[in-house]
Amino acid sequence: MNTADSLFVIIVTILTLIGFCLNSLLLYLIIWKSPRSLTPYRIFLANTTITQLLFAVFSVTSQPRVLSKHQYTIVIYLGPVQYFGSWFSYMSYVGILHLSLNSFISLMLSMVYRYYSIRFHKFTASTSIILCVLGYSIPFLIYASCSNVLVDPSVKVNNEILEGSVKNLENYNMVLSTNITNQYPLIILVLAVTIGLIPIYFVMYWCRHQIHKTLKQTRSVHSPSTRDNARRLVHALTIQSIIPLVSVFPASTFWCLAQLGIVEPTAYSYFIIPCLSLGCIADPLVTIRCVLPYRKWILKMCHRTNSDTTSSNQEKTTIFLKH
Repeated sequence: MNTADSLFVIIVTILTLIGFCLNSLLLYLIIWKSPRSLTPYRIFLANTTITQLLFAVFSVTSQPRVLSKHQYTIVIYLGPVQYFGSWFSYMSYVGILHLSLNSFISLMLSMVYRYYSIRFHKFTASTSIILCVLGYSIPFLIYASCSNVLVDPSVKVNNEILEGSVKNLENYNMVLSTNITNQYPLIILVLAVTIGLIPIYFVMYWCRHQIHKTLKQTRSVHSPSTRDNARRLVHALTIQSIIPLVSVFPASTFWCLAQLGIVEPTAYSYFIIPCLSLGCIADPLVTIRCVLPYRKWILKMCHRTNSDTTSSNQEKTTIFLKH
């Protein structure tokens, strides 16, 4: 690996490990520190959190540099998955994309849940689980359909596609190229993680508008605490929906520009996975900050730690004075 590759591996490893730790903490809070009032909603939180955990695992084991040239996508694998063969390597890259898509769908379902729970007051835990399973079925079917995608590991072929833009390509252990024009699963996947995000955003912001509208019209029906909780959770989902604007959309835009030959693919290949990893870090931070029981538990633990440290220092000071 050259210097740029080494920096890429270090950055991806750090970002994904931070994301993994934060999502592990959030999953612990969801399972053990959620009050009964959060029971339906915490299922959607767990769905998003588990998706982000898996995203971190796929990213750190794959660490793909993604290049786009003409109708081809070329992926250079720098993670340990490169030693498990071309099929596992490519499916790990596709896994990253399908988990990103499921993360969006999970956020959309969370917003839909908030709307229906405020409007109709009926949303059971079993219904939440069914919705999460149905929501994941779309990314999973796309992921499964990509298992038969044709990939080319030939160094000669990949050098010709890249026109020599990546130096010493033969030194990489795993480089795979795919022609996306004649493989429908890849076309569907590309459309889903780019254009498919538009209807998801439409549903989310329609639900957001309806939630605020309903809360204003039904002040006598909902208690102040219910309205405050609803606004707080909607605020968290709104912030989470903005995160892709600085993570997924820039990566997708550069990929499309490279397909059109407007930008050089080698530079942005280092940009995609670190950019996507920002959501893995930001989502749990926003949830912990905006979901009051989780924030209180974190503040309580920090206060306890500070109190323990202060008490320990006082004891040491007392011992020192005795001597």
